[in-house]
Amino acid sequence: MAFRFIFAGCLALVACSAASAQTSFRVQPITVDVRAPSQATAVTLQNTGSTPVSLQLRVFEWTQVDGGDVIRPTTDVVVSPPAATVPGNSTYTVRVARTAGAVTKGEKSYRLWIDEIPVTATDTADEAAVEVRLRYDMPLFFGAANIAPDVTWAAYRSGDSLVVEATNRGERNARVVGLQVGDISFGKGLNGYVLPGATRRWTSPAGAKLPQANASVTLVAGVGAGEVRAPLKITSR
Repeated sequence: MAFRFIFAGCLALVACSAASAQTSFRVQPITVDVRAPSQATAVTLQNTGSTPVSLQLRVFEWTQVDGGDVIRPTTDVVVSPPAATVPGNSTYTVRVARTAGAVTKGEKSYRLWIDEIPVTATDTADEAAVEVRLRYDMPLFFGAANIAPDVTWAAYRSGDSLVVEATNRGERNARVVGLQVGDISFGKGLNGYVLPGATRRWTSPAGAKLPQANASVTLVAGVGAGEVRAPLKITSR
């Protein structure tokens, strides 16, 4: 079964609190990036709250189709253990490994879901406790060393929206932050990733004042460790 959706907002939640359960949970690192010849790494789960947190951990293959993200169950990468309980004020380390071997050419993309198992009223002394479920969604990349993204950009009018399209012809993912086209901001933080050999699309916020077709604008975004400023001509479709 494949799960298809557009990631919005923050893709990796590094500090999320559940006040009703008196927990505060963090994950480090926020992105797993393993380069050949390595094929495994560690992820640290930190519970800074006073009560234990029970977790389920799952890995999915991640691809992009028709401008959006698709995930599928996989056995190529495993997380060990697949379930854990982290006591209050403690840390716990899990291991993430690619069982299919190191990626020596190009890059393979995955996502790690860390789900908090819900706490119910019958599990706690407080009968008024609220059931809580949190999900931490982390990118996992396994790839060759010394590879880079190669992103080209386009923007076009589609009905009452402006669509920005990024195509990555490189071998490494491109992390996009603070995407802006002309006067339209697509968000100040993380906008998402463009995977190798794939296209990713973003749609302007509702109510944004759109540039006219054939207008010339400047796209500004953080891509990887650098900044991109690209002149674009708005088309229509």
